[in-house]
Amino acid sequence: MTRFRGNGRRGYVDLPWGQVHYRHGGKPDQPVLLVLHQSPLSSATYDAVLEPLAERGVRTVAVDTPGFGMSDPPPRPWSIPEYADAVWQIADALGLTAVHLLGQHTGAVIGAQAALLAPGRVHRLILQGLPLYDEAERKSKVESYAPGYVPDRDGSHLRVIWDRVYGLYPRLTPAEADRQVAEYLMTGPDYATAYRAVFAHRMDTDALAAIPTVLLHGGDDLVDRMTPVVTAALPHAPLVTIPGGTDFVADEQPEAFADAVAAQVLGEVAP
Repeated sequence: MTRFRGNGRRGYVDLPWGQVHYRHGGKPDQPVLLVLHQSPLSSATYDAVLEPLAERGVRTVAVDTPGFGMSDPPPRPWSIPEYADAVWQIADALGLTAVHLLGQHTGAVIGAQAALLAPGRVHRLILQGLPLYDEAERKSKVESYAPGYVPDRDGSHLRVIWDRVYGLYPRLTPAEADRQVAEYLMTGPDYATAYRAVFAHRMDTDALAAIPTVLLHGGDDLVDRMTPVVTAALPHAPLVTIPGGTDFVADEQPEAFADAVAAQVLGEVAP
């Protein structure tokens, strides 16, 4: 659990549905980056990059999506617009008015919708692997993706989770995989609630043209396969890839990731 706890500062805010957990780094007077993780994981993905970003002049707040990590779940399964509305409720509770908004995978879908809900509050939208599914893939994933697990006295469900994690990410170290297993267990047997919200959501990519947007992810991110579709749908968004980085490039290459993100947040490159 040490890798799950991490080294960054942590806190909670109270919202109508329960508590939301977050990690943070940097100084109050620095530009703010609000980070939304991929599911069914947590803000622990970004713990290693909090200090490097702070050193570059970026205040980072990485939240656990409601129902994931150490955040309380909503009272029922949410849609993407409901997750997006919660982003601004969380920001309000943290006293954040306008932010740079970074989302990965599921977090990218939530972040994009949040930006559309309140474009005046988003300086820049950073999409770290945006999944844009065609109808055939949506249907396939709804039927078979992330089937959940059944806790068993013999612990066989732990192997189910372990095999799923390594099936997705064979380059993980055992310690990294162990953290992800803990994140799955904290979410519970039905860890696919946010996935189902993504599969049901149709993103208005045309409307995102009004929002300064950048595509930034590791070159070996699983969602990089969708880059041609995403760049065609978001022609205004430049693409930045970090060579050799996987879905967990913020953890694997925190200095390179911090360089790339800080350049966007601090406006050192064109939007």
